[in-house]
Amino acid sequence: QNPELAFREHKTGELLACELAGLNLPLRRNLALTGCRADLSCATSGPAVAILGEMDALLLPEHPAADPSTGAAHACGHHTQCANLIGAAIGLTAVPEVSRDLSGSIAFIAVPAEEHHETAHYEGLGLKHTSGKQQMIHDGVFDDIDLAMMVHAGHGTFTVSGFNGFVLKTVVFKGKAAHAGLHPEHGVNALSMARLALAAVDAQRDTFRDDDAVRIHGVITNGGDALNIVPPHVELSLQIRAKTPSAIREAAAKVDRSMHAAALALGGAVAITSEQGYMPFRSCTALEQIHEQNLQALDPEAKFTNYGHRPSSTDMGDISVIIPSLHAYSDGSTGKPHQIDFRVTDPERAYIRPAKLLAMNVIDLLYGDAARGREAAALPVEFTREQYLEMTATPVTK
Repeated sequence: QNPELAFREHKTGELLACELAGLNLPLRRNLALTGCRADLSCATSGPAVAILGEMDALLLPEHPAADPSTGAAHACGHHTQCANLIGAAIGLTAVPEVSRDLSGSIAFIAVPAEEHHETAHYEGLGLKHTSGKQQMIHDGVFDDIDLAMMVHAGHGTFTVSGFNGFVLKTVVFKGKAAHAGLHPEHGVNALSMARLALAAVDAQRDTFRDDDAVRIHGVITNGGDALNIVPPHVELSLQIRAKTPSAIREAAAKVDRSMHAAALALGGAVAITSEQGYMPFRSCTALEQIHEQNLQALDPEAKFTNYGHRPSSTDMGDISVIIPSLHAYSDGSTGKPHQIDFRVTDPERAYIRPAKLLAMNVIDLLYGDAARGREAAALPVEFTREQYLEMTATPVTK
């Protein structure tokens, strides 16, 4: 009922914090501004499993359920994740045998800001990162977590093998102003640089490997100030997505090369600021298998499918490159994600069953001496946490 945009989920954060505190769990508030974390410790030591729930809504003022004052709407189903998070916490704290018969701990983490916005959205927030999970990683919220899982709203019970990661680029072409009718020869056209640069990017698209799932897209955010003046200043915002960190770097290098070549060709200059976006997501097969077994235990007719790689992106990728992770989907919704027809139509399948599945997954991972959890936690990941922190510390300006 209260959709809120990234890092502004104040009502949602307070609601979830109150629910978790009401379960008599130790609680940390105001993580990455609006998030929180509650922990349930088991009788003996073992892995720490995190259940995540994303809190933010989309900017989609055309949606029938949008907040008229902000344009925010839950057209991606993050509100179902909040229900899943709280439902799992209720189930796992309601039975004393849970903490007695398990080894390890369970962290219930409400996470802000999965959806990405334009740069102006984050001004004045005092954050280093534009993603809630990235900010929480850098703030140490995930330092003691060994496994992570969440269930996203969708149209079926499935997972994906991975999502693309991305980098963001702000490109500023610098030319020279002149009267476009009287003396265009005295000017250096920054808009022509931008057009040439984008054409150069397009000319290289057949050099991208199909397996890398490269996507390059963006907008001209400033194309000049007056019709009769040769534009001296033009800005682009570009997003470069790909399946692996190396593929992102290769595609980004081609974009940079195209920008510099266009500026050189027209006698101007260019400044490129690169911002680390989201890391590519990699699913943990061991967690998928446990989730599928529990889904079939609840509903023998249900089918759990891996749909392969998706070229879209999520900041769950940043978790998955340092912690074995599950990003499953639930059914119970209709319409297309991020569009005005998306809505929950089956509360049982959207809210209740995923909460049960998350709780069941935790029990299977931590039961007894947590053998399955220890095995999954030992699986290889892309980076150490130190490597990740170094890679994502600051933007790189060229």
